[in-house]
Parts: sequence; structure tokens; C-alpha cells
Amino acid sequence: MNRHKKLVFFFFGIIEAIIAIVCFSRGLLDFFGSGSITQIIIGIGVIIILIVGFVLMSIWYLHEPKQGMMDEKAHYSDNDLNAVLNQYVKGKHFGPIARTVMDQMNRLNNSCARCKDSIAKKFAQGSMTYNKYYSIVDIADKTANQNVVAMANRMRFFDEDEYTRLENYRNDNIPDDIQERQIALYKENQAKIEEAIAVNENLILKIDTLSMELANSASEESMDTMLTEIEELTKQVKYYT
Repeated sequence: MNRHKKLVFFFFGIIEAIIAIVCFSRGLLDFFGSGSITQIIIGIGVIIILIVGFVLMSIWYLHEPKQGMMDEKAHYSDNDLNAVLNQYVKGKHFGPIARTVMDQMNRLNNSCARCKDSIAKKFAQGSMTYNKYYSIVDIADKTANQNVVAMANRMRFFDEDEYTRLENYRNDNIPDDIQERQIALYKENQAKIEEAIAVNENLILKIDTLSMELANSASEESMDTMLTEIEELTKQVKYYT
């Protein structure tokens, strides 16, 4: 349940309480205490409106929209990705993976930003060399973002309750061989996420290394070699998206 919905529901409850106090308290409107048939009818109408409003707001508050798969070719903001990953951070089995991906995404963004800053300081903006370096790092940044989207999509298949049940699969009446295949499917999905995490982590290392070489005025050959390695890693990242 997100914080925005909680705040809206909270303030809606306060507003309904204030309306009820104003309409039915002595010394205020006091629809039922006035003795007027018209006011009593209005009071009944207010009660019905308050009840209907509370029911509708409760349905809205409790309703969780069905979450579809994210488009792995689209570019999502960090907030969008964190909103998806944050659903899993408290999980016993898959929480550590979600927390790792969120932390890695932040570090990757910082690494790319530092590297782009180093490129801007090293080369004249708009020059061929600047464009070459910036383009490769920018593509790596965007591809890594797509990799996080792919990992977030894979995490949608994780079900903590189901996995907990499968931990004790030998103690129920469901055929063990079927449940063993289900466990294997979970572990295969988890392994692919961990492989994608390793590729992104290696990409962070290469980008940070390039930033240091730019800052330390390394040889052009050395920096070109690092660019080639970043390009190769970017291709590996695309393999997981």
C-alpha cells in the first residue's frame, strides 16, 4: 500500500468526521435534534452520503492495481524501478536480491555520471573524441537500465509464500517430482538475475576505471581498450534483456 493512498484515506476520514460533527452535534446544525422533518430528511441524506463515500473510498484504498510486465525496450526512471523493486525488499527469500539491484542501480547511475563529467573535462564538447566516448558510456548507461527492467520483470515471478511452501514440499500430498521442478524453476530465474547483477557490476567497474584513466591522463591506447571492453560488456548486458 503506497504512502499516497494512506494519506488520502486518512484525510478523507478526517473530513467525514468533521462533516458528521457539524451536521449532528448540538449547537451546530443538529439535523436530528431540531424536530424539523426537512432537516431530519437532510440528516438521513447526509448519513447515506457519508456511508456510501466511506464504502467507495475503502474499495479504492484496498484495491491493488494489477501490475503488468514492464517494457524492456523503454527507459524508466529510477523512481519507477524502485517502486517495483521495493515490493520485494522485505521478503525473506528474494529481499536481498531486490536490495542489491536497487543499490547497484544507484551506484551505476553515479558511475556513469562521473564518467560523463570526466569526458566533458577531458575533451572539447562536440569533438569527435568527445562524441565517441560520451556515446559509448551513454549507451552502456541506458542498456544497464534496460537490464534492471529485465531483472524487475523476472522478480514479478517470485512469490515468497509459494517458495516458503515449497521448502516443505515433502510434507504435503502434492507429487514431489512436480514441486521439485517448481523449485528448480525458481532457482533458474534467480540464477539469471544474479548473472545479470554480475554483468552490471562488471560494467560499473569498467566505467569507474575509464573515469580514473581520463582523470589521470592515461594513454589513448589504454582508454580505447577500456572503451572496447565497455562496448563488449554492453553487448553482454543486452543478452539478459
